Amino acid sequence: MIAGVSLDNSPNTYDSYRIDLAAQLRSDGKSVEKYSITQERPDIKIADYDADLVNSAVYLQAEIKPVENLTVTLGGRYDNLSFSYTNYLDASTGKKSYEQFTPKVGATYSINSNAGIYANYSQGFSPPGLTSIFRKKNNTDPAEFYYNLTPAKFTNYEAGGWVSLIKNHLDADIALYHMKGANELLNIRQPDNSTDYQSAGRTTHQGIEYSVTYRPNTQWTVRFGGTNAAHRFDEFVLSTKSTDAVQNVNDKIMPSAPSWIANSEFIYKPEFIGGFRIGLEWQRMSSWYQNQINTVKYEDKGVFGLKGISVLNFRTGYKWKGVEVFMNIMNITNELYAFSATRGNNATDRSTYTSAPPRTFVFGVQYNFTGKS
Repeated sequence: MIAGVSLDNSPNTYDSYRIDLAAQLRSDGKSVEKYSITQERPDIKIADYDADLVNSAVYLQAEIKPVENLTVTLGGRYDNLSFSYTNYLDASTGKKSYEQFTPKVGATYSINSNAGIYANYSQGFSPPGLTSIFRKKNNTDPAEFYYNLTPAKFTNYEAGGWVSLIKNHLDADIALYHMKGANELLNIRQPDNSTDYQSAGRTTHQGIEYSVTYRPNTQWTVRFGGTNAAHRFDEFVLSTKSTDAVQNVNDKIMPSAPSWIANSEFIYKPEFIGGFRIGLEWQRMSSWYQNQINTVKYEDKGVFGLKGISVLNFRTGYKWKGVEVFMNIMNITNELYAFSATRGNNATDRSTYTSAPPRTFVFGVQYNFTGKS
């Protein structure tokens, strides 16, 4: 049995003021090439507040072995989160606290020394953010904060197993999961063009995760791992204004959520050169939707002509006693791709890209200190 307590006190101070900018447009006159600062205005405050977050918790976990090879885990955690807030611009103050108990139940069964299965059930929660709670509601006098917001709750079911075959030369594991989210924060556009926060969003996240490692001998290692998943909005209201084209994104796939993510690597450590290694890694992400209404995808082609992200990395190194020299070449084919690509739901919105680095060389020397007691 394991029991414990924790206490986290996180003070937060934030202030910002206006900065006047000049925009230099591109030749098409439709987008900005760069901004330059024309004047800083510390006399015009945008935000100035102090906040304090205190999270106290107590947890308990017990492991029970009712029969041989079967381990049952029972656990729970109780959290108390309290926020305090002072806004120096309008002298408003506020306090809010949340309490939550989250259980966890799991079982692991070892079939033999080389294989086993497991299943878990757990709950989690995430309180609304500070700036969501202490935002003043529209049309309230005296002004009210969003004290009605509740923590988002997540319920997760997971089952999987592992196996080692061919005298431990081949290892494999697999896991299936299904997670439901409830009371997720929504920012809903109202008929008068104002926005209202509600804890009413619902989502589903489910998929399969897997990995395989093959070691035919002491020189070669081949590994492959990946996940196939679907992340979906179940109930997600964006607007209650009748003239808005998009009222909700119910049953849509969440943006920036590729259905397949994979990583594989071939590693060679020749016996005739002790301490030397060389490896080739392949990183893969399938295409994904850029917006919530699923009309625009990021599907540029990478290495092997695959849509989304497909990148090769090269790594090599030599270790002698405690010293290791290494060289990595990231994106060896110099693919032009984006780490992320997002877009609004309006027809006139443009995509925003976070570009990835081009071919990059990394050199290094590392020394490992070891001691004996």
